[in-house]
Amino acid sequence: MTLRLLLPPSVGEARARARAELLDQSLRADLAEPVTVEVARDYADLAARAAGHGAELVWLPPTLCAQLEPTLRGLYKCVRHGRTTYRSAIVARRGELLRVADLRGKRAAWVDRLSVGGHLLALAALRRVGVGEDDLGAQTFEGSYPDALAALVEARADFTALTVRDDSPGATRDSLATYGGRTAAEKFSALHITEESPNDAIGLTRALDRKRAERLSTRVLERDGSRARAALCLALDAEGFIRAQPGEYEPLRGMLQGR
Repeated sequence: MTLRLLLPPSVGEARARARAELLDQSLRADLAEPVTVEVARDYADLAARAAGHGAELVWLPPTLCAQLEPTLRGLYKCVRHGRTTYRSAIVARRGELLRVADLRGKRAAWVDRLSVGGHLLALAALRRVGVGEDDLGAQTFEGSYPDALAALVEARADFTALTVRDDSPGATRDSLATYGGRTAAEKFSALHITEESPNDAIGLTRALDRKRAERLSTRVLERDGSRARAALCLALDAEGFIRAQPGEYEPLRGMLQGR
């Protein structure tokens, strides 16, 4: 059988292709299964394929973790920098905008409507200072963090939002460099760092029977030192995985409803 790993569009095709061969070799060695790696067209496609047995393993953003948790065989949060939470940075060109309230009437380049780091956390922060969606200028959904930053580089947007590990300046610089290279790290800075959200996670879908899901959990996700786990960590920019507690992503449903 082939193990299908589905990645969100925010990863980008180039990064997915670069890691596909390593994942195939490592998981094949530990599980005796070939692996295919695909990138979803958008978050709606990701959700539909996760719920509809379109992949065995799915890298899920937090909002889809909240939506799909009851349908999954298992859900494992990614650990980064020793943390299982992250924030969003609202970023713009250095010196042009100083406060979140200054974004009224400005053009936004978001990642996806369901992206927590690239849309929802930032939108919630805007609402708290009285700036609603209708108060913004043109809004586009670029599909990935690199593409959203490209919109700023090309002056097609005035601000965007991207995931950061914490509220330190270094975390914002690191994310800018990761998704936009040196140019982004030099030209952009954060206006605001949002509240926390649980990290993204690996979901084991119902395309796996219980026995196969347990095998993946014990041999890969919960097994320190395995080659397959190391490869999966590299592919997801993670240090490890921790099983999510039931209902841990529930508060995110309020963001989806615009609260």
